[in-house]
Amino acid sequence: VLWMGNGVPVCTATENQNKLRIISDGEGGVIITWQDIRRGSGNYDIYAQRIDKEGKPRWAENGVAVCTEVNAQNSPCIATDGSGGAIVIWQDLRTNYADLYAQRISKDGEMLWAIDGVLICGTSGAQSAPVAVDDGAGGVIVVWQDFRRSYADIYAQRVDGSGKILWDKNGVAVCTASGHESFPVIISNKAEGAVIAWIDTRNGNNDVFSQQLDGNGAIHWKENGVAVSIAKGNQNYPVITSDGAGGAYIAWSDMRSGESDIYIQRIDIAGNALWIEDGWGICTEIGIQNYVNIDNDGAGGVSLVWNDSRKSTFFDVYAQWIDQKGQLRWSDKGLAVSTASDTQCYPVITNDGIGRAVISWQDARNKDNSYWDIYAQKVNEKGSLGQ
Repeated sequence: VLWMGNGVPVCTATENQNKLRIISDGEGGVIITWQDIRRGSGNYDIYAQRIDKEGKPRWAENGVAVCTEVNAQNSPCIATDGSGGAIVIWQDLRTNYADLYAQRISKDGEMLWAIDGVLICGTSGAQSAPVAVDDGAGGVIVVWQDFRRSYADIYAQRVDGSGKILWDKNGVAVCTASGHESFPVIISNKAEGAVIAWIDTRNGNNDVFSQQLDGNGAIHWKENGVAVSIAKGNQNYPVITSDGAGGAYIAWSDMRSGESDIYIQRIDIAGNALWIEDGWGICTEIGIQNYVNIDNDGAGGVSLVWNDSRKSTFFDVYAQWIDQKGQLRWSDKGLAVSTASDTQCYPVITNDGIGRAVISWQDARNKDNSYWDIYAQKVNEKGSLGQ
């Protein structure tokens, strides 16, 4: 642990700060954004802070105000601007309707676009659940759940580094199939476009679909997306990471067996599924496996971590590494990262590029049911805990 014991404070202003999102600042530190009700009246605003590699705040105490317009601003997401700063996008109710706004912040904490942000999408219906990725050219691609019709669709927009809208005024349609499309996730395709996945109910239950957009906002795969998994039962809460070759690994929680398991699929640059139809069951042990998190290993492979109740009614943390050839590198049934007493859950993972991973999670082993603690573990390339 390199910073203060029990963590350095990012914001300790009055009232609640939550739904934070975080990126690297490119210099060993981080930029964090969150929704904040320090001004009272229950209406959230958007704030941000940069913490340097020494654990010191670089911007105003308790963060800089990104947007403090009337009514609520919430659900922020964040992407790098490629110059040490960040672009923040959020859901905004200043007109009493849910629209999307964005702001670019310099590395020094200066707001670079219009005060309280530029409009990303303000069409009819609600625009919600934004996610974003940098476009590799100083701007971002934003994807969201859109209710301009009577049910949810998926739309996207690209914004350049000056805050200019580059695609259709109210966004390009990623998927407008029947039923609801929701919970989008996004990665860069490394060519000023993006690969997107989402939950899709066009077939009467929750499936997972995916689409690629190029830098001009044109779709490159089948209209309304390619099927990642349309197996029986529900496929929920997809996560996505690059495969290093223009495609993506997509994983999700899967109910085809009647219990929640972990499945994964690899989609190539042309939108073809490369593994078994409807996905590969990475963990189908007894009990519940859910809340999967994912990261590429920097060498064409992928690591996954998830909640797992195979041993008891409490969750533990398990993980798996799949190399670029599609081979399991750790235990066939998943590597036990933490099976401490009580519950370990909501794990996240990051990799160092040579098969080693750092996994962190919230943990109830200390038996105080009022509070959670945070733990972390290193896993080496052989699947052993530690260095």
